[in-house]
Amino acid sequence: MLAVVAATAVSSSLASPGVDAQGVAPILVRHSWPAVHSLCDRYSTGPFVYHYPIKPFLRQHPIRGNFGDPRTLATESPFATDTSRSVGSFTFHNGVDIVARTGTRVYPVVSGIARIGYADEVVVTTRDSRRFQYFHIRPLVRDGQHVLAYRTVLGTVRPRWLHVHLTEIDAFRVHNPADPGHLEPYRDLTVPRVDELRFTAEDGRGLDPQRLHGRILIAAGASDVPPLPVPGEWFGFPVTPAAVSWTLRDTNGSVTVPWTTVADFRRTTPPNRDFWQVYAAGTYQNFPVFGHHYFFGHGGRYMFNLTRSPLDTTLLPDGSYVLTVQAADVCGNRGTLSESITINNKH
Repeated sequence: MLAVVAATAVSSSLASPGVDAQGVAPILVRHSWPAVHSLCDRYSTGPFVYHYPIKPFLRQHPIRGNFGDPRTLATESPFATDTSRSVGSFTFHNGVDIVARTGTRVYPVVSGIARIGYADEVVVTTRDSRRFQYFHIRPLVRDGQHVLAYRTVLGTVRPRWLHVHLTEIDAFRVHNPADPGHLEPYRDLTVPRVDELRFTAEDGRGLDPQRLHGRILIAAGASDVPPLPVPGEWFGFPVTPAAVSWTLRDTNGSVTVPWTTVADFRRTTPPNRDFWQVYAAGTYQNFPVFGHHYFFGHGGRYMFNLTRSPLDTTLLPDGSYVLTVQAADVCGNRGTLSESITINNKH
């Protein structure tokens, strides 16, 4: 497995000063691990396999919104200041957004009974107790109609949406369509990236990673690139990785905090009430809304809580450590960021 490495002496992140008393920036080391034996390379013929709801069915289409992406609407917060106390709506994206032009015909991916949902939604219940939701379409079927996979036209993509949202629900639990063995074909050669680390005190004050003390909170910004380029106004905008984890070691390599997964969307999502347990303050979606302003064309920022409860550094010996954060996708591509930190409770 090939690792692409980049080491830079740069400041840690937005909220921390990023340099110690001698003006030496902490070392950030990035690794990129493309999957050699990707989980997505082998075509599955399992019982849950289905294809794209738009033609051509057997060709991969661009996806501009990942399963697990934050969906944020901060109605009373200034830009990028949303927290767990903010007023608004903060949820996990429970499907994938498949790019499609206005008027594109949308077909069921599995045969079943169609129901007309709210406004622009059609729901198809299948014989194997799955439900598929298709959003942002103009329905062309009757409520209760039996529909055939890839033959019945459920509806057409409504103006301005430029995508169809597909949700898969298996036995009352949402399931990631990109999970290998579900939506096919799905290949991904892009590698997720850990963008930044943020260290704060419990009261929100930024901390220097070279002078950490007391009870601290750590957050990591991470992102991914869609497997296929997204055309139009959404070109180049990030999506979330499918999983984020971290570990802490001392300079001798001894494990202080074992690998801990803080976000895992590879198969399902947590309940929406846990949004601010997974995502950290300052998280927002692509094209976000803050106050009553729509920030058109502004890329999202995805901050993950590494410490859902504060890390008490007084329980650790003073000295140097290496914090490593990993972001991964459903296909096995991984990116890591390691930063040297110093615990100093005797200042």
